[in-house]
Amino acid sequence: MTLVSSAPLARSSAPRSAFRRLVKPLLGLMVFAALFLALAWALDDRPSTAAGPLAAVAASPLGQLSRSAADRALLVGRVEERLPAGSYTYFAVRAGEALTWAVTVGDAPPPGTPVQVRSMGRRTNFHSSRLARTFPELVFGVVSRAD
Repeated sequence: MTLVSSAPLARSSAPRSAFRRLVKPLLGLMVFAALFLALAWALDDRPSTAAGPLAAVAASPLGQLSRSAADRALLVGRVEERLPAGSYTYFAVRAGEALTWAVTVGDAPPPGTPVQVRSMGRRTNFHSSRLARTFPELVFGVVSRAD
């Protein structure tokens, strides 16, 4: 008699298992679709790049860099001043009588340290909203110690 009573339980669990195997992926797909739509809706308020690549370049401070033949040479000197600004560090490099402002991602060596800066380009009249300061000329580059 126990065999008869356990048979209906075995049959009823089989469809339930198949149902769960079908519902779990569908539920996951629905959650993914909802997150995707929410992200698309949130990004809808941002500036569009549909106007073309020039509009996207104009919105990026790195997109307006100009790189001349002089930028191919390393800027070598000593750090005279350093201004941390979030994930960037602005620093002044004294090379002889010339003082050149540069900016790099991350940290820059402390004042008095000999450095070399490999320029990725420069901007004129660059305004840093975080520092509330305008630099007449600013070199965007990678800094390393020049020991």
